Amino acid sequence: MDAREYLNRKGVGLDRDPDKPNTLEEKAWERARGSGQQRPKSGTPHDWEDWERFHDDLAEGADTLEQKIDKEAHRKALAREKAASEQANAAVEHFTPPPMVEKATASAQPAPAVHSRVTPDEPAALEWAYRALAVLLPPLALGLTDGGARRVIISVLLTLAGWIPGIIYALVWLSKR
Repeated sequence: MDAREYLNRKGVGLDRDPDKPNTLEEKAWERARGSGQQRPKSGTPHDWEDWERFHDDLAEGADTLEQKIDKEAHRKALAREKAASEQANAAVEHFTPPPMVEKATASAQPAPAVHSRVTPDEPAALEWAYRALAVLLPPLALGLTDGGARRVIISVLLTLAGWIPGIIYALVWLSKR
């Protein structure tokens, strides 16, 4: 017996809507009715079995329903779609450029690498920021100042071995740069 039944037996009227679910079970079934075909996301497997049984009862006659499809309209739509795709494919043509040996050999030679070690004048605040970063995170300071992968790895190893060697290595690199 739930609270609603108890109150009704005692003759106490309810101010609420009598059809509104009151108990947890009633609320669960109300959610199941309104959920469509989605299974409950929480609850016990027993709840899921009840839910599946409820929805199986609802969908029992679904196999006997006939779908009313306008087959002629479907054929016309397929024909229009096929014609549109053929028209789109006709607009696209295939182009193969003629082989040019001179340009191919010229582009195969790598351009001379112009990598200067000279950095443009940096503001003093940026240099101090790099030094502070060299004290806090030496590998990051080397990485941000284009120290190269080898120097960054060495800095990581020195920092892991002891913080001070990593700091010294990063500060030496920053002073050379």
